[in-house]
Amino acid sequence: MLLLFSVSSFSQVQGFNGKYEVLDPNVAGKIFHNRLSEKEKPKGSPYLQGKFTWAKVESVAQKTLMRYNVYADEFEFITPKGDTLILDKIADFNNIMFTVTSKNYRLVYYTNPVGKLTNGYLINLYLKGDVTLFKKENITYAEERPAKTSLEMTLPAKYVPADDTYFIQIKEGPIVEFPKNKKQLIKMFPAKKNEIEAFLKANEISFDEESSLFKLIDFVAAL
Repeated sequence: MLLLFSVSSFSQVQGFNGKYEVLDPNVAGKIFHNRLSEKEKPKGSPYLQGKFTWAKVESVAQKTLMRYNVYADEFEFITPKGDTLILDKIADFNNIMFTVTSKNYRLVYYTNPVGKLTNGYLINLYLKGDVTLFKKENITYAEERPAKTSLEMTLPAKYVPADDTYFIQIKEGPIVEFPKNKKQLIKMFPAKKNEIEAFLKANEISFDEESSLFKLIDFVAAL
């Protein structure tokens, strides 16, 4: 299960040390968020949660109104003066937790599904022993498709929600994509082939369901 924190215990979460009093242009986010006109806006949304809500940022004493731009992989925040800025991707701000949901984003280096080392935000989803399960939320962008004939309609550009991607980290090792099937799991732990096959045979496991991934993390942590 995810660990939940009450608002009163929020300041006690490890890593939130209050180096800065507030988030403002003097410490982070000097790039303003320029909004497109309604006519230029693609359909859909780059956010899963478009509303700004209170969050606690590592190294910042006061809570900040924030939202996560999933498509751009950026956090936007509102300064005390009411300006909307983009949070700098630096170590001082690498731990962000939303007050109401306790959803915890970490700024980390991870290897994405195409093998590229990426510096971005993953949700710290589940921890068992020395094994951590992370989740990457995804939204893709589809370009406008002009009509080719008078019988067709132009399809506007749009943001499209996509499946989440899951990642695993063992101890302080690299963060890599979680195996998508039995073959990939055995490839990650070749010396444990027999144990993996026995576990999957004895349990109803789907590599596409989050609850099953929690069971797999429990299993991997016990190997």
